[in-house]
Amino acid sequence: MQAAEDRKNPDISKRLLAIKTAADHAARAHKGQFRKDRRTPYIVHPARVAALVGMSGGTHVAIIAAWLHDIYEDCTPEFIAQTEEFIAHLPFSDDERNDIAAIVDALTKKNTIQGKAARLSDSIGRILDAPPEATLVKICDRIDNFLDSSLRGGQFRKRYLASTDEIIDRLSTRAELYGYNNALITLVEIRSSLEKKD
Repeated sequence: MQAAEDRKNPDISKRLLAIKTAADHAARAHKGQFRKDRRTPYIVHPARVAALVGMSGGTHVAIIAAWLHDIYEDCTPEFIAQTEEFIAHLPFSDDERNDIAAIVDALTKKNTIQGKAARLSDSIGRILDAPPEATLVKICDRIDNFLDSSLRGGQFRKRYLASTDEIIDRLSTRAELYGYNNALITLVEIRSSLEKKD
């Protein structure tokens, strides 16, 4: 039944193939990298973010951006260049390719800015100027990072709660405007539940 539907709408097959190709590209870019626990392969994070974006109503543009969102920040210059080429050759319209590139760029914190708080603040400002789905990808990124870091306490948790508050405060209006309420509510609830553990 699904195969017949895909034949009726070739765009679905094209989008699914592009998402799979983006996942493969991200897996190559993050090969050998691990999460902060030094055990979990890094690719697990973009995979979970992409899944959250899809479950929260994100389009193929947002899902692909979610797979690619940490490459510019965490990978080699060669993979950054390859990612730019990858996006430029996706089988979509110029507008969709430009949106993917803009979302990935907005989520990339600039290492030239001093201090984590300032880098996050700058990134949020660029997210607000980026295509709307950048907001959804950022919220899903924070949900997954929050769950990943839930066992860490002390000063780290205090800083993470504060930076999450900034994300919620600055992105909530845009999230509500574009229908990303479920993702936003999930982040707010996770943030509240972790604060209660202190």
